[in-house]
Amino acid sequence: MKITIENLHLRYGKFTAIDNLNLKIGEGESVVLLGKSGCGKTSTMRCIAGLEEPTSGRITIGDTVVFDAERGISLPPNKRNVGMVFQSYAVWPHMTVFQNVAYALKVQKLPSSEVRSRVDEVLELVGLSDFAQRGASLLSGGQMQRVALARSLVMRPSVLMLDEPLSNLDARLRDRLRVELREIQLQLGLTTVYVTHDQQEAFALADRIALMQGGRIVQIGGPTDIYHGPASASIAYFLGVSNVLDCTARTGSDGYVVATVTSSGTTVPTRQRSLPAGDLRVCVRSEDLVISSTPTRGDGGEFAGSIAVTSFQGASVRYTVTLDGGADLDVFSPAKGSTPYAIGDRVYVSVAPENVQILPAEVTHDVSDASGEGVAA
Repeated sequence: MKITIENLHLRYGKFTAIDNLNLKIGEGESVVLLGKSGCGKTSTMRCIAGLEEPTSGRITIGDTVVFDAERGISLPPNKRNVGMVFQSYAVWPHMTVFQNVAYALKVQKLPSSEVRSRVDEVLELVGLSDFAQRGASLLSGGQMQRVALARSLVMRPSVLMLDEPLSNLDARLRDRLRVELREIQLQLGLTTVYVTHDQQEAFALADRIALMQGGRIVQIGGPTDIYHGPASASIAYFLGVSNVLDCTARTGSDGYVVATVTSSGTTVPTRQRSLPAGDLRVCVRSEDLVISSTPTRGDGGEFAGSIAVTSFQGASVRYTVTLDGGADLDVFSPAKGSTPYAIGDRVYVSVAPENVQILPAEVTHDVSDASGEGVAA
């Protein structure tokens, strides 16, 4: 079931939670709303589900207009056929797994045979068939989250919405459930809207990611496109690019952009053809930096400084290098086969031109999705 959001606003007094948001979600598509706390992602989901009434705009699910401020249309949540899975499991501890999942069907007074058939089907789907008669209070966190998912799926919703459902789980279990959630979404072909602040979760679960800041979608696209081509330095930083440095930039004689880092005066060549407008930043991923005890490049793109912090992280060592100009660089170096450095050591950090991005500090214009599936304002 497709979803269309047009010119959506949500205000609380003088505070704007959603600012003229436009988005199209295709049938069977998984779209992740990604952003920091307060960016408007959960508010957007709640507006789609009918748990929040927008100030203005229009929302269509399939061919049904579920909200239209101008026409005075606002269907209640139970008329939108939307399934919700929240961060809190909200599992009834005094019931068995089967009873938890069957409860809403019994409220609808469906025949017992249909209730059993649908519950058995969905428990098989989420991997809880062997736990049907177990008391919910005896379940692990991951099992409880599966029960919450099963309760939504058993209602056969047109759209499934998930609001940070894995945030209460440990890291290893989160990784496993991400894969399982993606498998279920693909198997059912279910239109899915997923809210998270975790970029790894977004990359794992999305057909497209809508990255939100200040109530707006500032970038939208596939996970690979978002990862490799952030639209601004603030987006790059949110996506894990920890080295973001003030700079000036120009186009060199070879047609490539060349940057000069403000703090150190270091010249940084790139393989970037277009020179962005506005306030610019040099953006480099920590894993793309190479650290050595002697200078290795003669064509620029090398910083001099001293080790300020070392942190062993198993497969890698993380260094904070304080540059001569005062700025810090975050560097990942393989733990095996690389020279170890100690605090105070004099080092040189280099980066290949193809691993450097020169980006505007912020997105200052409307963003549209080139595929035509979604539009962001």
